[in-house]
Amino acid sequence: MENFPLVINFQGDYGMKVMMVDPEKTTIGDVARIAHDELVGVVVKPLPPGVGLAVRRHGSDVALDDSLMIAEAGLVRLEALDIVQV
Repeated sequence: MENFPLVINFQGDYGMKVMMVDPEKTTIGDVARIAHDELVGVVVKPLPPGVGLAVRRHGSDVALDDSLMIAEAGLVRLEALDIVQV
C-alpha cells in the first residue's frame, strides 16, 4: 500500500514534490527511477546520456544505498530527499 509520503527535491526542478510510496516494497533506487520517469521531460530538462542519479537526505552530501528499502532507511513521513545527478 502506497501510504508513506516523501518530499522529493529533484535537481533542476522548480519546486519540491510529494511522492507516495510503499515503504515495504520501494527502494531508494525506485524513488530515483519513479521521480525521473515522472519529472524529466515534463518539468525538468532531459538529462545528458549516461548521467546517473543519487538520493540523499536533504542537506546531506552522503548518498543513500539504492538497494535500501524505505522502511529500513530510517526515514520519517514527509522527509525531504534530494535527487541529484552524478
